[in-house]
Amino acid sequence: MKFSLQRFFNGMLIAGTAIAISLAGTSLTACSGEDGVDGKDAAEVNVDSLANVLRDEITGTLWDSLYAEPYVDTVYNILFDNAFATAWMDSVRNALLDSLKLADYDSLYAKLYDSVYADIYSQSVIRTLDAWTWSAKDDIYGAFANLYPLMYKDYTAEGESVPQPVSIKVRNTCEKGNSKVPCRWKKIMVKSWIEGFTDTATTTGNVNPDTTALFATSFKFDNEALLALTAPTKANIQVRAYALENDHEIPFFATSEPTTIHPMQVNGAELAGVKNRIWYDGVWVTPNMDSIPAILEEMAELLPDKVLKVYQKYEGDESISESSARVVQALFKVLQKRNLKYIENDGAGSRGQKVNYPVEVLRTRQGVCNELSFLVASILEAAGFDVYLVVLPTHMFVGWAGEVGTNSLGFLETTMLAQEDATFGGAYLAGAEKFNQQLEAGNFENGTSQIMELAELRAYGITPNDIP
Repeated sequence: MKFSLQRFFNGMLIAGTAIAISLAGTSLTACSGEDGVDGKDAAEVNVDSLANVLRDEITGTLWDSLYAEPYVDTVYNILFDNAFATAWMDSVRNALLDSLKLADYDSLYAKLYDSVYADIYSQSVIRTLDAWTWSAKDDIYGAFANLYPLMYKDYTAEGESVPQPVSIKVRNTCEKGNSKVPCRWKKIMVKSWIEGFTDTATTTGNVNPDTTALFATSFKFDNEALLALTAPTKANIQVRAYALENDHEIPFFATSEPTTIHPMQVNGAELAGVKNRIWYDGVWVTPNMDSIPAILEEMAELLPDKVLKVYQKYEGDESISESSARVVQALFKVLQKRNLKYIENDGAGSRGQKVNYPVEVLRTRQGVCNELSFLVASILEAAGFDVYLVVLPTHMFVGWAGEVGTNSLGFLETTMLAQEDATFGGAYLAGAEKFNQQLEAGNFENGTSQIMELAELRAYGITPNDIP
């Protein structure tokens, strides 16, 4: 997995560029009627000629004097006055002067302002700004896409912060200490999006003179667009940067960075060094899927008084932990009746492991250890249990707290759901045995294996993917 750490792009728009005047074919009608009504014979001012005169005046060394914004008004006024006073010594001078006698000067001034002054002003604002792409993710995995701001919150490479999936750096090259060129901070807005997959994300901030600032936007991915993917899809991350001045957005940088978006079923390889990477498997535990209410009703049919109780003691049980195990046993029986098979899926054409969501396991009636574990964990979480995922180097199974606030856990070897003759007691003992083996070997302490409490993952910000 690679990323572009310093793909430098000079974002300044004005270097070597002439001033653009956009008044071609425009004429201005003078107002000669009463009460502001245009007269039939109103004279017309050739705004093209006016703009051409001003354009000529701005060439040469005069442009170099416009280093600082405070001087722009003065320069513009001088240009306007000189243009009327001395510049029109040509064959159209008298015609222009005649038309000006009846012209609407306020409208005329506004037209010239928009054509010439606005260009000067914009170029003055952004002449000290440049920008370049700092990070752009080559592979975006739909399973984690909306969690990237959290996943890469503290991510660094080569000692630098590298937000994902995209960020740029903006530099204000204005050098402090030059009394002839006033220097100040610039307010910047950055927009980014992926056509067809995200909204337009926006972030703003200030860049002080002679400094560089990092700007990263947080996308909101369209869940339906991600769910529709069945194979890796090429896309482009669009980025635009603007200077914000006097309620205007003045563009100075644009880029398009290629990326590949992978289906939501792929548990792909994120950038090395992501903190708590295994925690993000919690997105596959989906307690809000549509199938769960019916399963909870089936479980209730197998429980005393046909009532599903969580962390409440059933009559005849010696403890709440015993009643909790009774509820999990009911779930084991309900799922076992569905004749689930232990079968690996066929992949998704992406780098990484394809992991079907619980609803897909129920629909296809097949799954592997982690898929079956996500299914059981989803239902237990929906019921109100404090659920745990036990992750070994090549295996996964489920645990639950017997009572609220206790460290006494029960475990279930979920692969035994696919064994027709398996019993809940056997799956319960198999899970406890595997857990104790890892505990005695010190694997939870050294990080070889992990036990993850879903409530902790949710509090951290790892939410379930919205799979119906």
